[in-house]
Order: sequence, then C-alpha cells, then structure tokens
Amino acid sequence: MGACFVQKLAPSIVPMFKSLLLATDGQDHTSRAIQACLQMAKRFHSSVTAIHVIDPYLKQFYNEIYAQGRREYLLHVDECLETEAAKIEKDLKNLFECEVSAFSFIKVYGEPEGEILKEMEKGSYDMLITGGKVLSGIKKITSWNLPSRLEARSPGVPVLICRM
Repeated sequence: MGACFVQKLAPSIVPMFKSLLLATDGQDHTSRAIQACLQMAKRFHSSVTAIHVIDPYLKQFYNEIYAQGRREYLLHVDECLETEAAKIEKDLKNLFECEVSAFSFIKVYGEPEGEILKEMEKGSYDMLITGGKVLSGIKKITSWNLPSRLEARSPGVPVLICRM
C-alpha cells in the first residue's frame, strides 16, 4: 500500500488527514513509513507528530550483570538510547519541517505499545503510520508484531502499516 496508495486515489474520495501520528524506532523498516507519511502530509497539508518511545527493556539485564561496573552499564545504556533518540529527532526535523505545515516530535519512556496507544487516545489524530517487517512462517507466530498489535487495539484511529 504505502506511498502509491496516496497517489492513486482521487482527492474527492479521500478523507482529509489533518493530523498524522508517525511511530518511529530508528529501524530500517521505518523508512517506508516515514516516506508514506511525508507524501500524505504534503498532499493533504497535514500536521505530523512523530513519537519515539525509549524502551527501558535493556535495563532488565541490570540484575543479571554481576561484574563490577553495573552502574556504568546503566549509564551507558541510557546514553546510547538518548543518542539514538536525538539522532532520530534531528533527522525527522530536517526532513519534515520544510515540507509540512506543522511538525512536532514526542520522546517518551516506557513500553512502546502502551505509550503509542496513550498518545493515540490523547491526541486528535486522523491516522497512525508505522513501519513493520514482513513476517512469514514461524516468525508470524513468535514475533511480538507491534504494528499489528497497535492496529488491533487502536482507539478508532486508522493504522497504516508500511511493511518492508
């Protein structure tokens, strides 16, 4: 679907998307979602809010590291996650700010599914756009598959999953 979806539909039958929420995680599969969001925002003169969730998942290993330097490990993990978030924010601002009517970036800490759903409920978004990996075989069963989980639990907001 993705970017071609926007170009093929006539403007008279396409609902207006005034406010888009873009879920970002810095992974390669998110790039397709970013491009689709940019095209939609330009076409419909939409505002874009990008959300990046810093997941403290890596910190769970804190108690499993028995070597000296556990505190340094936690500081290192925090620093890496913050650096990645800052890079994502900078890259998205460079891409969107000149192209769309309004762009904002939200950085939150927590479990990604819950935090994105909270933002969907809190904001007045017309669509969530997210990237995803193509899953087949056993990966369909064993994957956490966040995009599909967001789509299933969406509070009435359409979800566009751009799989790569």
